[in-house]
Amino acid sequence: LAEEMQGAVMQVRMVPVGSVFQRFPRLIRDLSRKLDKKIRLDLIGEETEADKTVVEDLADPLIHLIRNSIDHGIETKEQRLASGKPEEACIQLKATQLDDQVIIEIIDDGKGIDANIIKAKALEKGVLDQESFEQISDHEALQLIFEAGFSTVEKVSDLSGRGVGMDVVRTTIANAGGSVNVQ
Repeated sequence: LAEEMQGAVMQVRMVPVGSVFQRFPRLIRDLSRKLDKKIRLDLIGEETEADKTVVEDLADPLIHLIRNSIDHGIETKEQRLASGKPEEACIQLKATQLDDQVIIEIIDDGKGIDANIIKAKALEKGVLDQESFEQISDHEALQLIFEAGFSTVEKVSDLSGRGVGMDVVRTTIANAGGSVNVQ
């Protein structure tokens, strides 16, 4: 009886992640206009359910991640055309259920993250010493973007370069019982 009651209570707390996903079409539309980038948002798995508190806690971290994707990852229309890509970029916001976990992915078809640039900035800012710089793997280097105060942007804008955001993303997701990883 206790198990049935717990199951019923847990089911009541479950909400579709689409409730938080619906905030992003406008964000992408506004930022793509502001940065003069053509971007399409594909929402996948909106019906995937998670605990209401977790879904609410995801809003701010997802905003930071999507803003970074648009500002750092997605190239300008001219750069995309020059590299043989379509003018319109695509960002996928995807939720899938894996056992009792929900996996949320933000995937873009932008230029990606150059691990060598991350390593060089980390060395320059003292996040890495010379020995660590020489030994760190590319995957480990990509995780450095979550360090407090870390930014690769040369010019600070209202969107990025202040070194706040990604460390907050990691902390917020960890506080909700999750983890974040960059590939």
